[in-house]
Amino acid sequence: MSGWVPQIEDRRGPRYLAIADAIGEAIRDGSLQPEERLPTHRDLAYDLGVTVGTVSRAYAEAVRRDYVIGEVGRGTYVKPENEPDNPFHIPYDVEPDIYDFSLNFPAEEGRVELLSKALMGVAQDPGLGALMRYQSEQGMEHHRQAMAKWAAHHGAPNDPERIVVSNGVQHAMTLSLMALSKAGDTLLCEEYSYPGIKTLATQLGLKMQGLPMDGEGIIPEKLEEAIVQTGARMLYCMPNFQNPTNVVMGLDRRKEIALIAKKYGVWIIEDDIYGFLHDDPSAHTPFASLLPEQTFYLNGASKCVSPGVRVGFVLAPKQKVSTVAACMRLSSWMAAPLNVELTARWIEDGTVFDLMEWHRGEAQSRQAVMNKALQGQDFLSLQGTYHAWLRLPAPWSAEMFCLRARERDVSILPAHVFHIGKKQPENAVRICYGSPPNLDHVEEGMSRLATLLSEEIHAFHNVM
Repeated sequence: MSGWVPQIEDRRGPRYLAIADAIGEAIRDGSLQPEERLPTHRDLAYDLGVTVGTVSRAYAEAVRRDYVIGEVGRGTYVKPENEPDNPFHIPYDVEPDIYDFSLNFPAEEGRVELLSKALMGVAQDPGLGALMRYQSEQGMEHHRQAMAKWAAHHGAPNDPERIVVSNGVQHAMTLSLMALSKAGDTLLCEEYSYPGIKTLATQLGLKMQGLPMDGEGIIPEKLEEAIVQTGARMLYCMPNFQNPTNVVMGLDRRKEIALIAKKYGVWIIEDDIYGFLHDDPSAHTPFASLLPEQTFYLNGASKCVSPGVRVGFVLAPKQKVSTVAACMRLSSWMAAPLNVELTARWIEDGTVFDLMEWHRGEAQSRQAVMNKALQGQDFLSLQGTYHAWLRLPAPWSAEMFCLRARERDVSILPAHVFHIGKKQPENAVRICYGSPPNLDHVEEGMSRLATLLSEEIHAFHNVM
């Protein structure tokens, strides 16, 4: 490993940019050689007197500038000379001893073999040429039929004519908001929400208002108050295993919200990306069935099949299908037919539903490890999910807990990352246990968090 330490004292601007600049200069003057390993995040942070987070951000910037490559299990290296482009290489700058509970990734099992088999099947299909041509912005007919079957598995209407196939659920969110909004409009959502919706709303020039929640999600009275006060006509929500809080709306709560939405003409954007984790997804009636004429139902493959497939869909209200399709044509013309073909085949042969069942079992196994490690703590993690919402005991603050966890090589996210509104976020963190490679990794990371939780305030005052 390199003993290289940059001199950044006289550099202006943010420390992370100074470090990234120094890496580039050291490569150019030969101080850092091709394929030389850079110091670990922790070692360089210690040598420079900065936080580990600053070094992580600096290395990520160096990857972006194409100075270095980061590989799981190896660390961060200067790029080799004349390195050819590798279409399958994804820079992911995580040290091998990091227990990353920060990102809500699904567990992986046998997906390479699954993809290989499906690709061979497509390659032998005499109709392969159709996948190479432009298609309807809504998607090919048999693709829409497959997505409608997926929606029906979750209790939504089986109506291929209302399906617009998208490049993932994030894209489905974009299409729905493009179809409904203009700059300056207000979007209502849970007060703790998926960060992607915050970024998307900002890009579209939308105002956001978070709605107070209880153990079943959005409080109906608060929803009605916000509609009256703001004139909002859009609501984004995640009724099943809400990200990040993990709450699930009961049927009565869904009916109350649907009645309010109908009364005021509010469009509901229903993100059901985690609905498959229910033992029987169809038993949890979606807004798409309670209020089909005002609900945009979103689902896709990223959590239950593979994020790399990038396939999702919008089940739109009948009167809005053409508008969503026009937004698809504007944004990317169509979803990639080859990706959708693979997913459609997996739906038709039952592979998707087998994967959903596998994930439910795997999530329960990982969750059992967490439950044992964090026994006695105040956290919400419903059976069979991949994330938990941990309310911290005094004297911990969320930010301090995340910092101390990172010093122990465990990465988690504080509540403010997800919070929408002006009031103080609650003292909580989100813990995701789908991305670690195995149960042993989950167990070790959870053990470190449990040890950290047991510390008294004087234990970390001494290191501030």
